[in-house]
Order: sequence, then structure tokens, then C-alpha cells
Amino acid sequence: MPTTEEYAASPQRNDDAGPSLPALIIWVAAAGACGAVLRLLLVVVSEEQYMRFPWATLVVNLSGSAALGVLIGVSHAWSRLPRWAVPVLGTGFLGSFTTFSAVILAGAAAQQRDLFAQMASSLVIPPELWEVGAYLVISMLFCTAAAAAGITVGRAVFGGASRDDA
Repeated sequence: MPTTEEYAASPQRNDDAGPSLPALIIWVAAAGACGAVLRLLLVVVSEEQYMRFPWATLVVNLSGSAALGVLIGVSHAWSRLPRWAVPVLGTGFLGSFTTFSAVILAGAAAQQRDLFAQMASSLVIPPELWEVGAYLVISMLFCTAAAAAGITVGRAVFGGASRDDA
């Protein structure tokens, strides 16, 4: 795998000037706003707040993790990908679309408001806490697997001539 300096100096690199740093920051922020709004729309449309298990957040995070994996796989395998693609699409759009804070919030919303009162009672671990724990483990394992699968697919589809071969 080439280092960042080797990657930047590679003759195969798409060295189109691309946007300036201030413009890139604006594009990342705009893409981030779009990703956050799309997440909000999907969660609101699915009426997740009325669900016992946060299925919409899980689907958003799985699909976003897979898409981020594909983007990273493509960026490693396809030298013609513009320099701005990973920061704008990865950090901006997909970074706001898939956030760990949303996983935590969805898990916390599954708990009852009087969770601490329940924990102080005779129940050592309330039943809802098991569901939250299962959700968090499922999210971490399956989102990691989705990202790994996405990297593999991205490299396989666009990796006809990888940078290592150049």
C-alpha cells in the first residue's frame, strides 16, 4: 500500500486542481447538512420514535457504513477518483448520515424514562437494558461488517489496475 506522499506523487493520480481548502470546507459542510437531513427524513418517515427497536437507525447505519466502505474501496483502487470525493462524500455526507451518536440516542430512547428508578428497585437489570445492549452490539458488529464488505466490493469493481500495481 503506498504512503500518502507516494499516492500524491503517483503519475496515475488525478491531479485536477479541485476546490481550494475554503471551498472544500464549504462542500463538506453542505454535504454534511444533506446527509443529516436525509437521516432525519428517513427516521421521521419510518416513525421510529414509536418503535420499540430502532430499526430505521440500524438500516441507515448499515447502508451508510456499506456505502462508506465502497467509497474507501473505490478510492484505493481507482486513481481517477477526484481528490474531493472522499472528504465531501465520506466525511461530509456519509459522516453525518451515519453517526454513532444517533446509535446511542436510539438506544437510549428505547429505555423507559424511569430507568434509574427501576435499577434502584429489585430488578438488577431491567428488560429494556438487554434490548439496548443487543442493539449496540448488533450495530457495531454489522456496521463494521458492512463497511468491510463495501471496501471489498469497491476494490473488486474498480480495482482492475490498483495503485499497488502501478
